Amino acid sequence: MSTGNFRSLRVRQVEERVGPWRERLEERPPPGGWTKTIRQVLGMSTSQLAKRLGITQQAVSDLERREKDGRATIGALAKAARAMGGELVYAIVPTRNLDEMLQHQARTTAQSRLNRVAHSMGLEGQSTSAEEQERQVAELAAELLAHPRRLWDEGGP
Repeated sequence: MSTGNFRSLRVRQVEERVGPWRERLEERPPPGGWTKTIRQVLGMSTSQLAKRLGITQQAVSDLERREKDGRATIGALAKAARAMGGELVYAIVPTRNLDEMLQHQARTTAQSRLNRVAHSMGLEGQSTSAEEQERQVAELAAELLAHPRRLWDEGGP
């Protein structure tokens, strides 16, 4: 299997896994955080959770505060989840389809690079037609997609 085919397969495989999560991006954690919410629904006190975790009650309160503030570590949340009979689920979910993101970034990067060349050529009276510029963008975008690490040298998401 060629590198390009393997990369394409990998993009599809990851997209299949993260695609369903994209539907849930609008959902937010409960205002007090998941640890506190699940603990309370289970009827578990902070001291009971602390005992299960082998930490102090104050450490549980600190964890719940850090989670609410977005500063809790994944490891601490995973331990708390297991102590309450659950599992932490973690994912980075791109807001758009991965293949679309790659295509967009390839065209953006290609256009940016070619615009610099076109500007210099225009100053020298050697401009190219819109059709030729589009052909060059498409060609460079395809080349960049074959080597995706070069896609991210310029521009943002």
